[in-house]
Amino acid sequence: MFPRTLVGRGGFVVAFVLHASLACADGPDVSLPPDRAVALALAAHPDLRSADAVLATAEAARSQSAILLSNPTLSGWSTPDGSRADLGVSQPLSLTGEGWHARRGATLRIQSSEATHSRTARVLAAQVRSAYVDAVVASGVVEVAQDGTELASRLTFAVERKHDEGEASSLDVRLARLAEVQAATRLLEARRVESEALRRLSSLVLEPVDAADLARDPLLAVPTAPAEGMAPRADVAAAEAALRAAEADLRRARSATLPPVAVGVGIQLEDGTTYVGPSLTIGLPLFDRNQTDRARTSGAVEVAAGRLAEVRARAETERQTSEVRLAEAESAAVVEGADLDEARSALRSVEAGVLAGEIDLPTAVLLQAQVLQGEAAVVTLRGQLAEARIDRLLALDDDTLLGGDR
Repeated sequence: MFPRTLVGRGGFVVAFVLHASLACADGPDVSLPPDRAVALALAAHPDLRSADAVLATAEAARSQSAILLSNPTLSGWSTPDGSRADLGVSQPLSLTGEGWHARRGATLRIQSSEATHSRTARVLAAQVRSAYVDAVVASGVVEVAQDGTELASRLTFAVERKHDEGEASSLDVRLARLAEVQAATRLLEARRVESEALRRLSSLVLEPVDAADLARDPLLAVPTAPAEGMAPRADVAAAEAALRAAEADLRRARSATLPPVAVGVGIQLEDGTTYVGPSLTIGLPLFDRNQTDRARTSGAVEVAAGRLAEVRARAETERQTSEVRLAEAESAAVVEGADLDEARSALRSVEAGVLAGEIDLPTAVLLQAQVLQGEAAVVTLRGQLAEARIDRLLALDDDTLLGGDR
C-alpha cells in the first residue's frame, strides 16, 4: 500500500536529516579531492600570480630606495690634445628627509602587498571550495533527475501496456508521456547546471574536471579542523598599511618641495696644473615646488582612508552575516524527516502504487515531481551547509581554507 502520509491537500512536504543523507560514502579512488583542487589553484592561478607580481614590485621599490634616491652623476670634458680637462662627480642629497619618507612608504607597501597576497590566497581557496561544492551538488541533482527519467520511462511503458489491455485510458497515456517529457527537461536543466559548475571549477584549478573526479559529499570540501581564535583580517591589515604608506608618500612629496642638493667633487687639469675642489649645486624652487606630486599624494591619502573604512565595514558585516547564515544552516541540517534512501523508497512506492492500481496516474505524476524535488533538496541543503561553513571561514580569514599543512 502506498503511504498515506505522502498524500494530502497541502501537498508533499519533506524535511531531511542531513547527517545520513548520502546513499554511498566517498571511496579512496577520488582523483580530485578538495585539498588537491585548492593546491592546484594556489600553484598557478593568475589571481595569485598577479599578487606575487605586486609583492615583487614592492620589494624591488624598497630595494631601489634602500640607500639613496638618486644615482651619482659623473661628467667630464677634455681638449683633443689633453692639455685641458675637467672631471666632476656629484650626488644629489635631500636635506629634508625625502629619502627617509620614501623608504618608509616602500616598506609599508611591502607589508600591504604581503597582507593582500595572503588574503588573495584565502579568497581563491574559498572560491575553489565553493565551486567544488557547487559541482558536487549539481552532479547529485543530475543523479536525482536521472532517477526521475527512469521512473517516468517505466511508468509510460506500464501505462501503455495497460492501455493495450484496455485497463488504462488514452488520457492516462498522454499524461504519462507528458510526465516523461517533464522528467527529461529536468534532467537537461540539471545537466546544464552541472556543466557550468564543472567549467567554473576547471577554470579555478586550471585542469579539466569531470564529475567522476569529485567526492560525493559536498561537506568534504569544508576543512575539518578550523583554527582556534580569530586573527585580524588580512585585507584590513593591507588597507591599514596602504593608508600609512600613502601618508608617508605625502610627507615625502612635501619634503620634495625643496629640491635635493647635489654635493660632489671636481678635478680640473689646465696646462699641466691640476685643481681639485668640492662642488655644490642647489636648485631654486621658484616655479616647480612639487605641487603636482603633493596634490596627488594628498588625494591618495583620502582615497586610502576611505578604502580602509570600506574594508573594515565589509569585514565586520561579513563576520556577522556569516555567523547568522551558518547558524541557520546548521539548524536546518538537523530537522527531522526523511533521508535520500527514504525519498527513493517513496519513488518506488509511487511506481508500485500505479502498477497495483492503488494510485491514479494524475496523483502519481504529482507525487513523482514532489518526491524528486525533495531528493534534490537533500543534496542542495547539504551543499548550502557546506557553503555556509566555507563563508564563515573566509569571513574569519581562517588559514585552514588553504588545506594541507599551510
